[in-house]
Amino acid sequence: MSMRTGTRKPWTAEELDRLPEGWRYEIDEGELVIMAPAGWRHGKVTAAIARLLGNFVVASRSGEVLAGEPGFLLRRSPDVLRAPDVAFYSAERKARVGDERGFTAVPPDLAVEVHDPSEPDLSRKVRQYLEAGVRAVWVVDPEARTLTRHAPGEEPRIWSAPEAVVEEPVLPGFACRLAELFGEP
Repeated sequence: MSMRTGTRKPWTAEELDRLPEGWRYEIDEGELVIMAPAGWRHGKVTAAIARLLGNFVVASRSGEVLAGEPGFLLRRSPDVLRAPDVAFYSAERKARVGDERGFTAVPPDLAVEVHDPSEPDLSRKVRQYLEAGVRAVWVVDPEARTLTRHAPGEEPRIWSAPEAVVEEPVLPGFACRLAELFGEP
């Protein structure tokens, strides 16, 4: 369940360390967003995507894949801090990250959001990622069994057939069947 809080002042990324564990947090234009822990299916799909992308990236030595909802500071004042389910950094962008502790202001090349029914509209997040310089955003919907790819200046592309081959220009050479993203053989 996603919940927005009314706060007396804009939240900053530095303040998140003081919040209780067990919840997921993001900041949307200075407003704290509290989300319940993810469910089983969300975790399964996130793990499958991270494994597929991670195996490809390790084999191709093309960068790094992060999972576990790492926070990225997409904008300051008011802060926009988003935490995709999976993120890919090309070797070039990873070199710009610097100190790997805390939140980075270097956006990933690819951000993957696994749709959660408690968060019905991801269009705002997608827009914020793209405005910050993310090269592609995947919205994976386990319920509808679809993947929608968003990229700057392009119409969204939707994959919906289990046997459809998903290719990602941000990861040259990467390809998998849509069903694999849902943890199916």
